[in-house]
Amino acid sequence: MKRIARTALIATVGLGAVLVVQAPASAYGPTANSLGCRIYFSDTGAGSSPSTWADTFTLTQSPAKPAPGAKVTVSLTAAAGTTNGPVPLDAGSVPVIVTVGIAGSQTGTVTLNQPTYPAAATAAYAKLGGFTATGSFTAGAAGDLTLTVKQVKFANTTASTYCSAEGDRDHKAAPADTTIVQAVPVVDSGIAVTGISGQTVTDSARAGNTISWKVSGLAASATLTAQLKDSSGGGTGEGAGTGTTDATGAGTGTLAVPTGATAGKRTLVVTDGTDALSVPITILGTPKITLSPAAGGAGTTTTVKGTDFNPGSSITVRGYQALTGAPPPPATSDAAVSATAGTDGSFAAAYTVNDKATAYLGALSGSLYALSAWSMSADACTAATGTTCNLTFQLSQTVNAGSLSMSRGSGGSTITFSGITLNGSAQTATAALPAINVTDFRGSTLPWSLTAKVTDFTGVPGGTIAGSALTVTPSCGAHAGATNAVTAVAGDAGVSLGGDGATICSGPDGKTALTGGSFDAAGDLSLAVPANVFAGTYAATLTLTLG
Repeated sequence: MKRIARTALIATVGLGAVLVVQAPASAYGPTANSLGCRIYFSDTGAGSSPSTWADTFTLTQSPAKPAPGAKVTVSLTAAAGTTNGPVPLDAGSVPVIVTVGIAGSQTGTVTLNQPTYPAAATAAYAKLGGFTATGSFTAGAAGDLTLTVKQVKFANTTASTYCSAEGDRDHKAAPADTTIVQAVPVVDSGIAVTGISGQTVTDSARAGNTISWKVSGLAASATLTAQLKDSSGGGTGEGAGTGTTDATGAGTGTLAVPTGATAGKRTLVVTDGTDALSVPITILGTPKITLSPAAGGAGTTTTVKGTDFNPGSSITVRGYQALTGAPPPPATSDAAVSATAGTDGSFAAAYTVNDKATAYLGALSGSLYALSAWSMSADACTAATGTTCNLTFQLSQTVNAGSLSMSRGSGGSTITFSGITLNGSAQTATAALPAINVTDFRGSTLPWSLTAKVTDFTGVPGGTIAGSALTVTPSCGAHAGATNAVTAVAGDAGVSLGGDGATICSGPDGKTALTGGSFDAAGDLSLAVPANVFAGTYAATLTLTLG
């Protein structure tokens, strides 16, 4: 029943605030209007809870004047939406489905959808919020047609609310067309580029060229403007073209491609101020060439590839010497090669470099040119009869530094001292610090040291033995089988490990000599146990630091 109650509350509608929408020319709305609604709990039987839904509606289509065969996107916007009933609604629990009738030069219907309504969870008796439902159809032959909102359905898996023209009727089975109606002219319009100055094609232009165009199906006797926009027909316009139409809506005009125009795939957009027509066009950038390879000895053949030349133009490829005076650089003695730019302004040509004075390869087409550096290589040579030629190699070996590290030679991380039985006198407990292997593979003159520091001993169930009671007699030597650059030095004997601790082992400062190697550090530990302490088990932490 709770699911049913959430569906039933859609039938309660009310007047919402007016939403100002910037609509295209001839769009319906934003206009206040009222629809009649009923809720249906099954596919049979009349609906219940007749109500009136007052709102501000906008019906639009894009493009405003579609051409035959064009995709037409239709949108219905309700500014405020319905008012919720007594039970909260979950977000997205009531998708909106709108049926729009198509009449006139073509007939049929188009379904608009808003699948995520309401946009957020909505409390009881709160506005569900505005929505925009969208769908599309394909325009038929030229002529006038109308779009009429026939029915709005608030769909829920348990029950749905159907709305059509205001009135107490069966809005599901017998909807009445609403007065939300939009006129749509389908116009046989078009645009074409008729010529481009400086080019032999009509789909590519560069800065300084003038594009001539013609249009049809725009407003009669109108002043036209033209700009270059991005490949989708949007973005910031470039250029300021003009033109006019005659009494039939046909016209012509021109646009001069401005200096600095964005190169690449672009769109020429022509508008009469209300409707716009567009045609793809490529704006050519600065010509450039690439070489593969870009270096070689005498006799090397390289592939020269160029882009952004005028489509269909003739191109001369040749070598050039280094520039020593005013440009252009002098040509080399190697023969030139001819090429022709393709429809996209690109070309590829094979060129053989023999002249050792070659510093550049270049491509020239009328006033357009591009250079790319060439490096005569020492990696190839030709020995003339009776002579020799030489190739040299530079050898390189990288020696990467290792690390300064330590590890336990054997055993675990626990050191157990000899046991003590209290007898009224101070006694000494002993233990051994297991071997610690120190490796210095840094390949440097840096010194190192291994130090030890202990905390106070804490007894269980009680008692304390100061860390200063622990002393060490360290030892340090070469690890078995190691080849060491220096001899490690053991720290002083009998030094307390409490307080600042003591040095176990260290490597000397080599200054200008290597100090690396592998060493084993160990030590004998002595713990002075006072005559009067609590009996129990005592524990402390011994920390070894390598640096």
